[in-house]
Amino acid sequence: SLDFFVACLSSVSIEHQNSLFDEALSQLYLVSLHFQLEFPDHIFPLANMHSHFLTAFKCQEPTPSQLQRNVAAALHRIGWNHSFEYETPEGLSLDMAQPETKCAIEVDGPSHYLKCNGRRLTVNGRTK
Repeated sequence: SLDFFVACLSSVSIEHQNSLFDEALSQLYLVSLHFQLEFPDHIFPLANMHSHFLTAFKCQEPTPSQLQRNVAAALHRIGWNHSFEYETPEGLSLDMAQPETKCAIEVDGPSHYLKCNGRRLTVNGRTK
């Protein structure tokens, strides 16, 4: 809800903002995008930091998995031509996209469904 976002984000003081690492700033950029979509008539509580969030987000390099590369190759083989790691005007990186048709594919490999349990990978709750 709007109240939840405002309460959580308003507690981030200027001192906290200055001590955030790029990864945290990058995540706050995604939060700001979500906020804009969910609450278009409201101002994001940390709007004054938007340019810092965007800069940090754009500095994060995509790390495509082998599965993602294999899916992209298979799609090319069947004739679905696309851009690999397409960056949207908002700065989001889409695994594969056809911007002209506004169609995108995101590949969630095993790391999205496994967790490290000591030395073993185990299935997490989403795949059970």
